[in-house]
Amino acid sequence: MTKVVRFSPRADLFKMQRDFDHIFSNFFPGFSSDEDHAEPVSWTPRIDVVETTDTYELALDVPGVSKDGIQIDFHEGVLTVSGERLARTLSEDDAAVRMERHSGRFHRSFTLPTKINPKKIEAQHENGVLTVSVPKLEETKPQKIKIS
Repeated sequence: MTKVVRFSPRADLFKMQRDFDHIFSNFFPGFSSDEDHAEPVSWTPRIDVVETTDTYELALDVPGVSKDGIQIDFHEGVLTVSGERLARTLSEDDAAVRMERHSGRFHRSFTLPTKINPKKIEAQHENGVLTVSVPKLEETKPQKIKIS
């Protein structure tokens, strides 16, 4: 049985980056990449980020990812969305003719530019789109100044 395997040059680039990080950590103790402890990333969901008067709205395209397969964290001003889309499993009798949909782990992090209210962050998952609403603190909202 013949299998079609999709070529991914990114795998070689990630390996090269890990090798360089290893070299730098040997020559410069204490040097570390942000990715040192991150899990391998297989694909990156597309995202829209919109700032409104009251919130930041993030919309990530995550078709085929269940809400149980997504994790959202907020720590020190950084909102991180990560998860996994499982690959389709083929039976022994099946052969993939073409497989273009990405599967595996994803990870996106966003540093938010103003103070926000982390206790009121909300998320919804509907029709393959994850929407995260991040409310701003009252003090950071634009205010109109009345002239007397």
